[in-house]
Amino acid sequence: MTKFHVISWNVNRLNGQIKRAACLDFLRRHSVDIAFIQESHLRSIDTQRFANKFYYTAASASLSSKNRGSLIVLKRNLSLNILGKYGSEDGRVSYIKTIIAGHKFAFISIYAPSLYEPGFFSKLISVLTQIHDYSFIIGADMNTCINLTLDKSGRLSTPTQIRSFKELQDFLLAFSLVDLYRVVNPTCKQYTFYSARHKSFSRLDYLLASTNSFSAIHNVAILPCSLSDHSIGPL
Repeated sequence: MTKFHVISWNVNRLNGQIKRAACLDFLRRHSVDIAFIQESHLRSIDTQRFANKFYYTAASASLSSKNRGSLIVLKRNLSLNILGKYGSEDGRVSYIKTIIAGHKFAFISIYAPSLYEPGFFSKLISVLTQIHDYSFIIGADMNTCINLTLDKSGRLSTPTQIRSFKELQDFLLAFSLVDLYRVVNPTCKQYTFYSARHKSFSRLDYLLASTNSFSAIHNVAILPCSLSDHSIGPL
């Protein structure tokens, strides 16, 4: 059975060399195999700067400006035959396609809009439908909650929060995706982001997977990290 240590991480900018080196060192110290990175803020011409002798950027979605950014980062000694890669023009979705033990997988990084955008999830469904014959492993900052009761500290939800929540549910249903954290922690309240504006905590960062993409989950936990304003979702 093939085992991977995977994390999803909104790094809150990788423009500085010191920050990039610190994040790459974090990956090495925690023996990460695959990292789904969001909000890299790296320009299209700079995405390969997030690399060292241990890791490299296998796929990216970036803009010409220092904004947004989605990366798939792999350990160099990981034996993956990459069949194809993709990066969206809006800097929000990147993925690689591969085959592991005869099974087709797509590793996907998603950075959803921080403010509600009608049509984002329907566009995302359209993009991923093109690779529907692959099993999905997704690391994402969805900027919305999967469970409005367990994944946020405040009791009240705004109309836009409710709309984005419902659209996220439709996305999960469209591809039969499960929230791996909830598989292991069905009732636990832990958060990955604090909003000073709303004075509330939320779990916005997820590892999602097709129901047929894994046989066992060895550990899923939320890991605080001083390198970003988001905690990390490791598997």
